[in-house]
Parts: sequence; structure tokens; C-alpha cells
Amino acid sequence: MNTVIKDIFTRMKPICDVMMVSPSKENVAGFVSIVKELDSDHIQELQQYLLYPLITHIRSREMKGKHEKQKNIVDAMTVVLEKVQIKNMEMCIKILTGFMPLIFDKTRPGMIADVPEELKLSAMKCLTALMLGIDPAVRIKLFKNQVPLLAQIVFVSVHIAKLEKLRSLRLAAIKNMTAFTAIHDKLTDSTYQIKDSDIEYVVVDMLSSILPGVLSALQDVAMDTHNPGHAVVVSALNTIHRVICTTMNDKLLPKKSSVTAKDFADMIAEKMNCIDKDVSSKGLKDIVRRSPEWFSMAGDKLSLVVRSLVPLSAHEHVKVRKELAVLCARILNECNQSMQPSIPIVLDVLLSLSNDSYPQVAQYCSRVLKIYFTDSPKEKIVDTLDTLCENFLNVLTNLPRVLNNINSSRKLVGLDLVYGYMRVLSYGRGDRLTSALTSRGGLPALCDALRHAAALHTQRVSLATRAHADTDVTELTSNPLTTSPWLEFRHLDNAACVSRLREICQLVGGADCAHLVLDHLLDLFQQRDCELAYIINCIGSAPKSSPTLAKRILDIYLEEDLWYLPLELDVEETALSQEETLDVNVYNPRGWTKDSVPGLFEGATEVRYTGISYQQPRPPPGAVGGAVGGGGCRNTAQLQRNLVLSCLLTEGVGEMATVLKEHFQPYLMKTLCLLLERVGSRYEMLHRAGLQATVSVSVASGHAGAGELIAANGDYLTSHITNKLKKVLVQSCDKYHEKDLYAYLQVFLTFITYIRKWFHIQEERIISKEIELPNVLKDVLEFAKNQKEVEEMIHKDDVDKKSAQEMYLEDVKSKEENELDYDDTVTKETPPLPRHITVTVSVLRRTINFVTSERRDESVLALRVLRCGLVLLQDHEDQLLPLVHAAWSPLSATVVQPPVAMAALDLLVTMATLSKDFIRSRASKDVLPHIYKYLKTSSSESLLKDKGSAYRLSAKYRLQEAMLRALPPLLLQLGVEEAELETAMDSAIPYLSKNQPLPLQELSLNFFSDILSYNYGAVWYYLRTFCNNERALTPPRDVTLQLCDVIGTPYKCTNTDYDKNIKMLFKKHKC
Repeated sequence: MNTVIKDIFTRMKPICDVMMVSPSKENVAGFVSIVKELDSDHIQELQQYLLYPLITHIRSREMKGKHEKQKNIVDAMTVVLEKVQIKNMEMCIKILTGFMPLIFDKTRPGMIADVPEELKLSAMKCLTALMLGIDPAVRIKLFKNQVPLLAQIVFVSVHIAKLEKLRSLRLAAIKNMTAFTAIHDKLTDSTYQIKDSDIEYVVVDMLSSILPGVLSALQDVAMDTHNPGHAVVVSALNTIHRVICTTMNDKLLPKKSSVTAKDFADMIAEKMNCIDKDVSSKGLKDIVRRSPEWFSMAGDKLSLVVRSLVPLSAHEHVKVRKELAVLCARILNECNQSMQPSIPIVLDVLLSLSNDSYPQVAQYCSRVLKIYFTDSPKEKIVDTLDTLCENFLNVLTNLPRVLNNINSSRKLVGLDLVYGYMRVLSYGRGDRLTSALTSRGGLPALCDALRHAAALHTQRVSLATRAHADTDVTELTSNPLTTSPWLEFRHLDNAACVSRLREICQLVGGADCAHLVLDHLLDLFQQRDCELAYIINCIGSAPKSSPTLAKRILDIYLEEDLWYLPLELDVEETALSQEETLDVNVYNPRGWTKDSVPGLFEGATEVRYTGISYQQPRPPPGAVGGAVGGGGCRNTAQLQRNLVLSCLLTEGVGEMATVLKEHFQPYLMKTLCLLLERVGSRYEMLHRAGLQATVSVSVASGHAGAGELIAANGDYLTSHITNKLKKVLVQSCDKYHEKDLYAYLQVFLTFITYIRKWFHIQEERIISKEIELPNVLKDVLEFAKNQKEVEEMIHKDDVDKKSAQEMYLEDVKSKEENELDYDDTVTKETPPLPRHITVTVSVLRRTINFVTSERRDESVLALRVLRCGLVLLQDHEDQLLPLVHAAWSPLSATVVQPPVAMAALDLLVTMATLSKDFIRSRASKDVLPHIYKYLKTSSSESLLKDKGSAYRLSAKYRLQEAMLRALPPLLLQLGVEEAELETAMDSAIPYLSKNQPLPLQELSLNFFSDILSYNYGAVWYYLRTFCNNERALTPPRDVTLQLCDVIGTPYKCTNTDYDKNIKMLFKKHKC
């Protein structure tokens, strides 16, 4: 013993003696502080002397129940063990057996002693330090001779990790278990392999004995739903794959260099005697450990453990998914032969995680799969590929069931799994995927799965039409939508699932079997399902898809019966007779030799061909797309489906153009006009789809924008549009037939809109009369003065008064002179009307006939055409007033549906603005009473309807807004009397209540403000009566008259619901 060791021993002896007598907190703390100051080499020399008092107290029965002292002693022992290497087998056994009473109690659940969590945590750390610090030779002896003792400690450790709640304790218990099985991080290399092969051999022997219990407990730890955080799950998964891949590694399988005659004899005997192959039915004692039979049995049992871990592939934490990927990768590469039943399971997990949202997980799994399927020998993966194809079909079959689940993460995992399988089957030779799809119903299974995944909520699609101002013209330069609002998926409730479905379809489009899949989809597409159209679009627009696919898809989409699906509800029409459908003057190809609109083209004459034979009467349109009767939809649901399908077809044309690029030129002439028709659709969604597709086509054709594309193809467009207009005009010649009425009216609206733009004709604005507030006293004094003068004149003698006879003679003479007065004035010839006015009058006369159409959209559009057209005639009263008169009866009869009523109100205001008192009587009698009645009755329905109320979205509410907005200009332009004003104010006053929706309150305030400017006195008196207060207004004193006080003012309402808005009204008017 050298001098340094002697000095240390001299220093430590009194402390160890004191520790032996009294292991108090202070004595233990002093012992620990000195040990921490010493070098590891010195402690190694004195380890037995330092550990002796600690081991003695741990093993002493007197310390039982003294948990605080036990914890301090264990912590002190941990400090010593972390600095030494145990080379004494006897000391190691003493420490292990001393710890058993602290943590083990066979009467408790999990055989865990009932001691504080802190003591258990210290014990786990101390045991871990012991096993990490023992000598390799001692470790081998332990694993050979003390398996029951080690197994007991391992059992307690995994059950502490399973049953305890303290997170740090559970983690320490798992680390302790890895230390006792020599698979701790410090005992293995970077590939998780035990560094010492001799130790590995004995460890495998020990783990083979305790494998089921250890893995079942670790499985419970990993799958515990109450795990605090992710660290426990990650640690459990790490330990699981360390245990499995150490015990079941392929390198441990017994290898035979050749097949002997005995092997054949055993095989024949097995078949002849029908030996039971189910090893689970045999006793474990009958199976030799690590024999082929044992590995087969263990592989079957462990597949259940691996399968139970699959749900962790959808865990929210990336580290859990990464550790699960490591587990699966190790089983695939290191236990491929020994754990054959688990290979399909780990492949599923790796395929699913290869599409993980985190690159570190996705790239790791993709790399593992690619290396396995491309670099592995064919003999190794041939069985795996067969299993892979079978599992792929199972996944496709189960996908609809997974998508019906409410768990979004499970849906994404299911789609990721399909995508992963398809990508793996596409590795190497491309016919793997084709073989999988063409065998055992794979192709129908794939199409059905994709169809179910792409299921759409067509009944939620809005049928809203575009809101137009009267001078609006569709601009193709506007930015198209980056999303597709017509796509609302039934099962895919997040963007990640939708993106994955599109990637699956695009993967199909780039595969060798793309044409095969497309053939099957097109056969199914005869049912005209929206889901199939979406799938076909995704396949055709794949980056690696063949141009032939896109061309085939375009040929199908551009078929007339598919492209022109009915987009309106069916309306029963009277059967057409031959006389009503056949007009030789129109149907004769040579009938149009002169222009049918005189003067529009400066009298130009041209030969026009309609391309319609008049030899046979034209039959009524047949049922198209499930339509009935006149070609409309049976119900709203079918209309919504057709609208979504039309949007998908339009979107598909744009996507195919993007794929074909310069090869799209042959289809440009076929599609350009069709897309422009979509842009002009009444439906907002179809308009957006057309705009989006048109921009895509222009980019694919190399143009900067849609305008440049149209300019480059102007000649073709002019000819095509002319032919379209001829067909529309021909259809309009059928009596009672309105198949293309909407398009017909759109032509009129476009014509009038551009006439207004070319001639800079603006709508006549309603200018409120700016009048000063009346001075009531001044008016009264003026009235008194005039009354006095009249009385004086009556009583004054009229000296020059003529007799009755003289007055009669003067009248007779005046009459005779008037009869002899010849009118020699020359009547000025009326100048001819401008041509655009003549055409406008013709258009409006035609349009009046369609105001009463049974179809709402056509009726609204006709009213809009009339409103725009009448503005053109504001300077031509002789043409304006007859049209206003002709439009009055249809206008009165058409106000049934709220949207039509709102359009009719706009037209009525325009008519009142332009014709003034020409319609005053009829409006006061036929229209205004209905407006007053509706506003009064609906005021109770809108009461207390806040911003979130569904009533705000109803047609009734919008009609209330339209009426309150239209009423002031209507009354002002008609110049109604005070009695009519009072009735109007009765209908509008309920909307001054603070309980009405705020927009209606504002419109009511505007109404009264406009009427105040028009007739201040009438409104002042009405509101004075309505406020019903007893406040007095004192007039100024005057010597001429004695004026009394006025009781009641309009400035303070007794009803508090109206007081705020009434005060605001007068404040606003004074400003």
C-alpha cells in the first residue's frame, strides 16, 4: 500500500467507522463529499472498504422501514459504484441480494415493494451503475450462474416501468433492465450490437428464457395511453428492438451446409404421420432453446407484439415514429428469416412512415426500403414480394373501412400505406405493380378504394349564381382560384389526406399500368360519377404520365353529351306541334340572305348557312345525363352533381393542357370556345373553373395571358361564336321553347352593356333636393299677412267692376277670334333614331316576353336586360314610355320569388327615375302597398336576429334589405303625397328599433333621412306623434301673433328601443 492510499485510508477510516455505527444524513453526506473528491484509481483500491458499511446497512434488517436512511445509503453507494469496476463476484452477489428486499415483494402487484418512489428511483440508478461497472469476466459468470436472480431484477424493473407513474422512475427502470441484459447504450456499438461476442452468447441464452415476460411488459409500457410525454414510449421501443434483434438475429439460426438423406426421411415421416406443426400446443420444456423449432415458435409469438405496436405509426411525436421505424428496419434486415410472420407488419409500418410529414422519418424509411428491395439478392426478397402483393390487396380492400373512421390520423396512415406499397412495387422492374393489379382482382380493388377515398359532398355545393353589376363584363385577366371550391371530400377532412390521395393517383399515372387503370376507370365512368372524374384528372396530370393518357382523357371529356350536362331543373313544357317547331323561313339553309337586323351592319348583305335541315321537324331534346322531359335535372341533388362534374371536366381540360404543353395545339380549337362558355356561366363555381382552365391553357400555349390567347385565335372565335348565336336564334323561334333562353338573354345583356360603354351612357342619378330647414314662425307670419290682405280686398269697393253682360260679350268675341286664328307654323320633321337605339328597342320588346319565365334565373336576367336597356332610352321619351307601359304587366305578375322580386325592385326604381310620374298611379296602386305589407309583417321575423343567426342568410332577409334600399328613391322619383309618405313611414319605422339587425337599422335611418330632405314637415310631424312625449317646444315671441307652446317633440322617444336611432337621425340630418 503506497503512501497516497495510506493517507486516504487514514482519512476515510473514521468516517467509515462512524457510518458503520450511525448512518445519519450528515454522516452520509460527509462520506459522499469526500468520495467525490477522490480519484477513481484510489477508490478502485479501497472499494471493498468503502462499500462494506454501505452493503452492511442495506442488508441489515434494522434498516427496514427507514426509507430516508435507505435512500441516502443507496445514493452514497451509487457514487462509489460509478467510479469503480467490480471484479469480485461475491461482492456483486451481496449487493444484488441486498437490494432485493428494497424493491421486491411477491405479495404486491407486479411484485414491487411498497416503498417511496424516490427510494425506488435511487435503487434503479444504483443497480444500473453496478451492472455497467462490473468486469466482463464477472458479467459472464453472472449470466451463466445467476439467471434466476437477474431475471427477478429484470422482472421487477419492467414492471416498475409498467405500473409506476413517476416519469423519471419509469425511464430509470427501463435503463436498468437494459443494463442487466447487456444491451445498454454503453455496452453496445452504434449498430446496437453487443461489443463482446462472449457476453453476447450468454446474454442470448438468458434472454431466451425470459423473452415473453420482458417483451409483454415493454409492449404494455409502449402502448400505455397515459404515458407522460414521449420519452417513456421511445425508451420502451428502443429496448424492444434491442431485445428482439439480440435474441432473434438471423446470424443465430442454425445453418446446415448441405441437405442429407436424414432430412428427406424426416420430411416424409412428418407428412406420413401428420405431425402437429403447431408448436404452441407443445410444452415449452419439450422445445430445445434456440433450435429451429424454438425460433419458429418465438417468431409466431413475437409477431403479436410487433402487430400491437403498429398504432404508434400515427403517434403525434416524431421521435416515437422514428424509433418505431428503427425497430421495423432492424427486424426487416436482421431478423428477416427468424421472424417471417412479422415481415409484412414491419413492411406496412415502413411503407406508411415513408410518407411521414417529417423528412428525417420519411427519408430514413424510404432509404431502408429502397436498399432492401433494390440491393438485396433476389432469393432473399422473392417470398417478401409475394407477401407484399398479397398485403397490398388487403390494404386496398380495407381502405374504405379505414376512411369511414373519424380519426384523421388513421385515415392518413391508411393512405400513406397504399402510397408506400405502390412506390415499393414500382422499384426496379415496373411490372411488379402491374402484376399485383392484374392478379386476384387487384385492379377493381384499387379503383374501388380510390373511388371511395375521393367521395365528394356534392349536396353541399352552392348553386349561387354570380352577382353582376349592370355594367360588369367578365375579365379574363382576373386571378383564378388556387383552390377548387367544388371539391368537398366526404371522408378526407384535412389537406394532408387530400394531398396524399392526389399523389397516389399521380403515382398510378406514371406507372407502366396507367393505361390499364385508365381503361377500367373509363368503363366505370359511364355512370358519370364525380369521384371518377377527379381520379382521372389526377392520373392524367401526373408529372410522369404519358401524353397519350391526356389525349385519351380529352377525347372523352369533349364528347357533347358529357360536356353539356343539364344544369337546370326540369320544367314541364307543352308538347310542341310541327307547326310550332318548324319555320321554313328560319330552317331553310338559303333563307337567310339578308340581314335580319336592319341597319345594324349598315345594310350589308351576306349569305348565312344555318346547317339545319327543314325536311324533318326537329324532335324534342332527349334525356341527357339522367335528365327527363325537356332535358333538365330531376331534382336539386342531381343538379348539384352535374355542376360538380362540369367543374371537374373543365378543370381536367386545363390540367391536360398543362401536361401536353405544345402538343395541346390540336385540341385548342376544340376547347377554347367551350372554356369561354364556362367562363360566362351563370354559376359562380363553373365560372371559376372555366377561368382557371382558360389561364392554364393560355400558359400551356405559351401566351402571357388569356387575352393574348384570344387575340391570337380571334378569327376562329369569331366564326365559332357566330355559329353559336345562329343556333341560339333558331331555338328562339320555337314557340314556348326556352332551352337556350339564358344564353339568348346573355347575348342581349352583353350587347346593351357594350353599347352603354361605347356611347358613355350613365344611369341617371337620383339627386336629393337640397332644401333648407323650414322656419315655422316665418311661414306663420307670412300666412297671417296674406290673410289680412285678402280680407281687405274683399271689403274694398271695386269701382271698375264690369257687369255680367259685358263679361259674356268679351268671352264670345275671344272665342270667335280663336276660331279664325290659323296655325301657320311648320311642323319640324323628327330626326331618325340612332341605329343603336332602334336595336335596343327591338331587344327590349323581345325581352319583355321572358320576364314571366318559370325559370328564376331567366326571369332575373330578363329584368336586368330591361333595366340596362331602359337607361339607353332616357333621352328618347317616345320610345321609353311605351316600353315602360308594356313592361308593367309582366313586372307586376313576376314578383313571386325573392330573387326575382329584388331584380324587379331595381327595375322599378329605374323606371320611376326615367319616367317620373308616368307610373305614379300604377305604382301607388299595384306595387307600394305590397312593399308596405311585406315590411310590416317581416319586421317581427327579423327581430333579435343577431349576426350569427341563420335568418341573415335567408331570402326573406335579403328582400327586406332590397325593399328598404329601394323605397326612398322610389318615393322621391314618384313624387308621392304626404298621405302616401305616412303609410311608407309606418312600414319602415319598426326597423329603427335597436333589436333589429344592424344593416336593417342603417337602411331605415337612410330611408328617414332621405324623406326628411324631401318633406321635412311630414317626417317631423310623424315622428312627433310616434315619440309620444309631453315635452314642450316654446316658440319665440312676436307682436303680430300670439303662439302657444307645442306639446310633444320628435327628438325624444318614450320607447327606449327607438330613442337612440331617432336622435341619430336628426343629428345626421343637421350635419
